[in-house]
Amino acid sequence: MFHTDDSNYKINYKLFIIYGILNTLMMQLYQPFQAKYLQRLGGSDVHIALMSSLPGAMMAFIVLPGAIILNRMEDKHKVTGHLIFVCRMFLLLFAMLPWVPTALRPLLFVLLVVIMSVPNSIYSTSYQAFVGDLFDVSARADAIGKRNMYTVPATVLITFFTGYTLKNLPGSETERLQLYQIFYVVAFLMGMFELFVFKKFKIHGDHKVKNPLKFDFKKMMSNRKFTRFLRSSLLFHFGWQMGWPLFTIYTISVLKADEAWLGYMNIGSSLSMFFGYLFWAKLIKRKGNHSVTAICTFGMALTPLFYILSPNLYVLLITSTVSGFFTSGTVSVLLSDLLEVIPEKERVLYIGLYSVFTNLSLAVSPLVGSFFKEQFNIVVALSVTTVFRLIGSFSFFSRSKAERLEESVNY
Repeated sequence: MFHTDDSNYKINYKLFIIYGILNTLMMQLYQPFQAKYLQRLGGSDVHIALMSSLPGAMMAFIVLPGAIILNRMEDKHKVTGHLIFVCRMFLLLFAMLPWVPTALRPLLFVLLVVIMSVPNSIYSTSYQAFVGDLFDVSARADAIGKRNMYTVPATVLITFFTGYTLKNLPGSETERLQLYQIFYVVAFLMGMFELFVFKKFKIHGDHKVKNPLKFDFKKMMSNRKFTRFLRSSLLFHFGWQMGWPLFTIYTISVLKADEAWLGYMNIGSSLSMFFGYLFWAKLIKRKGNHSVTAICTFGMALTPLFYILSPNLYVLLITSTVSGFFTSGTVSVLLSDLLEVIPEKERVLYIGLYSVFTNLSLAVSPLVGSFFKEQFNIVVALSVTTVFRLIGSFSFFSRSKAERLEESVNY
């Protein structure tokens, strides 16, 4: 990996930020409105829940074999670039959906999301390991925080533009779907710029592994630091992922948000995340990953309560903005925390194993949230989500306390 005194460190640092901005621009052209696009294609609340859960089931089976294969590749940088290209090609397929028969559109949309999760899951594993190759521990949190911080202005501008345009420009439903198609095509082109920048990263030659390590599940699970992190993360992820379709359903189906409101909420959240990235990066340096993970996840555990207490879109705009502050910390610290507790040489395999467990959670938890919504109501479902998130957060607090105690004993 590169240290701050390496000649290529500054180049990679700038490229890392530029790549993050391009990736964000690409994602924000369609992702905030993906559920609304599905709804306008004829999708129901069930389709929204399936869109959240089915990719997890697919990725749980794919990501570990993918990580093992990736671990055997000599040039992971090149392979990751190929995965980026394949993932972005799916954006063109999403753009074609309004041209298929109306009855097939929602099902095809969900199917494409599921199939896209295959290369995307392997890319995600490879990219997380790639971040560990680029920066050492001392520089990693700062690089991740700065990348996330600089993506916020891009998020605000593109989300405001897309949300306002989708709301006000189309004169009919057909024109609105055509505008969605344009955004998907532009997102694909942005993805090609993203790939161009990714290829320019400078990688040490010794990262082209010729003698890859074998996958040893028993050995990996005997790593106490990893298993403690894994246990806490899974408990939190279950509640975190459970809320994804519920938040969408509450916002779109209950409070009747259109594309403009979805854009406003994304902008509010992004602005609070901008300041959050600055704050959490400094706190991680001072307190370490463990303590910050516990604090951030506790703040995120309260998000479902914020939704319950939001009777209209104006209040929800405020609460989603507040929750974005803790989300920024969680997004930054979980990756940094994971990279800290796994061995450098086996990074890809550990991340692959970790992704299997989190994707198994993703396959189940949105459906659990949907079950509580259907059996009771959205308020009960959001309340259950809060409980699961709190359990996960308290688990992180317990882990932090246990490891501090161990360190003091060893010292």
